[in-house]
Amino acid sequence: MKNLSTIWFIKEPIDPEHKEYVLLDYLKSISKNINSKNCYPILRAVSKIIKSLNEFKKNNKIGETIISQLTDSEKSYLKNFNFANLDREKKESILTIIESSLETLYEYSEIFLDMLKNEESKIKIFKVQSKFNLEKEDPVNSGILIIRNMVNDKIIPYYWQGGVTLKTENGNKKICVLKKIILKNSRYSMNYEFIYHEILDAFSIEKNVSPELYVIEIYEDFDENSDIYKLAKERFIETIT
Repeated sequence: MKNLSTIWFIKEPIDPEHKEYVLLDYLKSISKNINSKNCYPILRAVSKIIKSLNEFKKNNKIGETIISQLTDSEKSYLKNFNFANLDREKKESILTIIESSLETLYEYSEIFLDMLKNEESKIKIFKVQSKFNLEKEDPVNSGILIIRNMVNDKIIPYYWQGGVTLKTENGNKKICVLKKIILKNSRYSMNYEFIYHEILDAFSIEKNVSPELYVIEIYEDFDENSDIYKLAKERFIETIT
């Protein structure tokens, strides 16, 4: 599968016809073997390109989030690029490229969105209330997560901590950290409340703390390299944040 730089539309040659060919060639490449199992990473890649186009359309420059993900050579190219200094013809060409590319990408991404909705329908995320996990008045930013394979009843428990500060070259960033917990029995056998109690015993956590409990049920067989597993964790992080 080919890759397409998120700043491809401002690289030379800045020609609408050429850029249309480059974009269609990229979309043809990623479409060859697409199915519901691999649609998520493809949709993410397309979404990054769309985001970059929209940010440039609004601000006439590449956004900081996109810049942080560029290669050194791409960053070097941006240092010497200034939209305001371009001649009128090149400015109009870039704006034309952006509009036509967004139209193509939005139509194309509908295919992936339908597949993605099908995958997301196999994921169920919910909070479990129990006597070990009483409702708290103050907002909680950590807890226990149980991911369950509904085909073979295997469970993967985590301790999650939100609001963790990560230092990057573009400043501090708040992230959610998931720390895997090892249990002697990794199969669902009793109920979630019982498993929650077992996790608290196995995990090095103060006994007077009762973290919130969330469960993800995935109605498809998967392993930890599966896209649906990665998708489920990302959807969980979106849920708690």
